[in-house]
Amino acid sequence: MYGPPQAPQPQNGPASGGLIALRVLFVALPLLSCGFLAWAPMLRLAILTRAVRDWVFFGLAFVAATALFVYMGVTGEKETTDLEAVIGVGTILALGAGSVAYYLVGEIRHYDRRRAMPVPPPYGPPGYVYGPNGSAATTTPSGAPAPYICAAPQPAQPVQPPTAPRIEQVRAELDELSDLLRKDGRDGGEGEGRR
Repeated sequence: MYGPPQAPQPQNGPASGGLIALRVLFVALPLLSCGFLAWAPMLRLAILTRAVRDWVFFGLAFVAATALFVYMGVTGEKETTDLEAVIGVGTILALGAGSVAYYLVGEIRHYDRRRAMPVPPPYGPPGYVYGPNGSAATTTPSGAPAPYICAAPQPAQPVQPPTAPRIEQVRAELDELSDLLRKDGRDGGEGEGRR
């Protein structure tokens, strides 16, 4: 509620209720319209995936559905043979069932791929982003993504191994002892000469 906006997290569980309702609606459209709206689920899939293949299938479904119903409207008054009726009804059913099956498989795969993608990290705090020459810096406001600028590689700094606190304590005590011995050596040399 408060703080910088967070990146949307993909779902890890089953599909949400809204997604299921949309799937039911787009599956029912071709079936309830006797195949006339067989292109509607293909349009939704093409918009979702933005794949050229899905746009081509949408165009083919739209042209086929329109052509079938124009043909049925033109020849509606004429007596048709049984073969023409079977071919017409079979084509409408195949178009409706094919578009529904392709839509369901394509949408389920699309959301599975989105779930499998790694979760992007949330936007970080404002900071500096160095330019290509390594000298110019810009600040980004909180919650906004930092612009991606490819910077020149920096020379590697030597890494110091972490020192344990105990070693530091021993080192300090040895330094003190060394100072005492030096001091004692200077005092002791002068004291012997006086005696």
